[in-house]
Amino acid sequence: MTREIQLTQGKVTIVDDEDYEYLSQFKWQAYYSRNNWYAKRNVRLGNNVRRTIHMHSAILNAPKGMKIDHVDRNGLNNTRQNLRVCSEAENSRNRPRQQNNTSGYKGVSWNKLLGKWEAKIAANGIQYRLGFFATAEDAAVAYNAAAVELHGEFARLNEIVEAK
Repeated sequence: MTREIQLTQGKVTIVDDEDYEYLSQFKWQAYYSRNNWYAKRNVRLGNNVRRTIHMHSAILNAPKGMKIDHVDRNGLNNTRQNLRVCSEAENSRNRPRQQNNTSGYKGVSWNKLLGKWEAKIAANGIQYRLGFFATAEDAAVAYNAAAVELHGEFARLNEIVEAK
C-alpha cells in the first residue's frame, strides 16, 4: 500500500506505508529540477549551515558516490519499487533528450554535410556512431536498439512517431 504526503506548491508525493510515519513528521517541499518535480527538505546544522535532504535519499540512503534513480522517471513517486541505487553514468542514461534537440529523438541529429539523420550513443566513455538514415524515425529505432544493448534496464527509449 502507498500513501500520499502533501508538499508545497500543491504537489504530493507517494511513499510506501512502511516509510510514511517517518517521512510525514517533516515538512517537505516540492522543487523543480531538470524537467521533473522532486521532494526535499532543508535541515539547519548550525552556524547558518543548511543541508538539503531529498526524500528519495532519505528512503534508500545510497552509499557515498552513488545516486538514486526513479525507474518511472516520476520524481514524486518515492515508493521503494520505483527507486534504485545507481552510478552517475547509469542515472544519466535515464535522462530525457536535451531541450535543444531538434530531431525530437534522443541520440538523433541532422548531418548537414550528408543531408541525413545520424544516430549516436555513448556508453562507458565511448561514443558510438550508429549510422546515417533517411528519416529521423529510422535513426531513433537504431538508437533504441543500441540503448537496450548498451544501457540495459537504464535505457531511455525514444517513442517512435511515424512520419506523415
